[in-house]
Amino acid sequence: MLDKNPDQLLAESLRQIQDGSSEHNPNIILASKPFHKAEVVNSLLDSINYPVILLDFDLLYSGYVASNMIQKRDGVHIFRPQRDDWNKTLHTVLEKMCQERFMVIIDSFNGFHNMYNDKDSARFVNASLMLLAFVGKFQRCPVVAMALARKNKRNYWVLSPGGRRIINSKNSHFYTVGKSDDVLSVSLLESIMQ
Repeated sequence: MLDKNPDQLLAESLRQIQDGSSEHNPNIILASKPFHKAEVVNSLLDSINYPVILLDFDLLYSGYVASNMIQKRDGVHIFRPQRDDWNKTLHTVLEKMCQERFMVIIDSFNGFHNMYNDKDSARFVNASLMLLAFVGKFQRCPVVAMALARKNKRNYWVLSPGGRRIINSKNSHFYTVGKSDDVLSVSLLESIMQ
């Protein structure tokens, strides 16, 4: 493993996430820093050879594209959902998933929650994610939800800031993002309660 460069190591760690035949859908990637999250999104987009739907709730990635700091890759369909058009956007995305194989990236879970910042929003957000994952599983479309997260006092992973609990599904795989010596890594978590 020491003979591989950091880009090869990151590509290998993202391979499981890219494989739409996995029974684990959605894959949830937890990052502690927004720039690490954006790097992982960019790495995912650069490493797959089929179309991507990016639901950019926090507008970070699409902001980089709009400012030409990141070049938009062909085959990437960027949606910037708002509360008043989410149902229409969700319908469009589900329709596209049923017609063609896509990777669906939700960036970020935090922004999605913030869009519906009321008492029952968590239930609605989780139901939307599970609907995307359900369709994705049958259409071989991997669904990836990015999130800014941290460990709370009880050592559980929660959304940051705010401390909302993260959906814990047996059908999901959870990954953490780290960076050491300028090398980005993505590692599988055994549980979000560790």
